[in-house]
Amino acid sequence: MDRHELLQYERFIPLLHKTIGSKRFLHSLGAMHYAVALADRHGEDVVRASSAGLLHDCGRLPELEQIEAEAKRRGVTLPSEDRLHPKVWHALLSAHIAEHDFGIRDEAVLRAIRFHPTCDADMSRLDMIVFLADYIEPTRSFEGLNGLRVLAELDLKAAFRASLEHKLRHIWDMGRPLHPRSLRALAAVGGVIDKGGRMKAEG
Repeated sequence: MDRHELLQYERFIPLLHKTIGSKRFLHSLGAMHYAVALADRHGEDVVRASSAGLLHDCGRLPELEQIEAEAKRRGVTLPSEDRLHPKVWHALLSAHIAEHDFGIRDEAVLRAIRFHPTCDADMSRLDMIVFLADYIEPTRSFEGLNGLRVLAELDLKAAFRASLEHKLRHIWDMGRPLHPRSLRALAAVGGVIDKGGRMKAEG
């Protein structure tokens, strides 16, 4: 890992703001600061955490059509399991942009960016931190948020499981199919999303 490469925020920030706009930029700053706090608390590399937190949404363009077109232009191929889940399409594009536009070569950082909206079965500590930083950073507001934040300070894995369950329950309640990677992640940590433990996969 080239730490100087990961710390060039004077170069990252103007380009990121221009690319994703003010609202998403503020969210990204919140995620960066929360990722640093969690990394410091739980013994993860704070430079990796700050870079992944800041850049996790760098491909989150305003419209879905823009994300799809930009991914196609850059040769970013979406896996077949992503096709029914347009809300996660930005993650692969974000990892590509982080590597090719922002110069990030650290695979741990790029992996955390790729997996931040869905997770997967084999989540590293950095992966969990970036997922949590995205989900419970300071600009977020939803029922149960404070409890998740307290838990994140105390127990990273328990907070990851609880936050993943909370997120997937919300998706379930909206009648949307759950992503296969999310289901693998949920199974890996022994999580459930309703009282019967049932999980709604895509058809």
